[in-house]
Amino acid sequence: MFERRQEPRTAARNRGVIKYGASGQELPCTVHDLSPRGAGLSVSSTFGLPQVFRLSIDGEKQTRFCRVAWTDNKRVGVSFE
Repeated sequence: MFERRQEPRTAARNRGVIKYGASGQELPCTVHDLSPRGAGLSVSSTFGLPQVFRLSIDGEKQTRFCRVAWTDNKRVGVSFE
């Protein structure tokens, strides 16, 4: 398989929260890998997940703005904006 990432990702096992919508909907997730430009997440379901959202990761003050790059069952790859 051809690796398209510009930077290698570091393995992680952090809890996160996906935040989206005008009403501030939240979806818990697990951050499996992380780089300065993106992350690999797992969620309970990708159904209804928007293409753009904010991601808060436990232990980090910064909220990241994300765009979905790919989905595979309950896994999601995102790029940071």
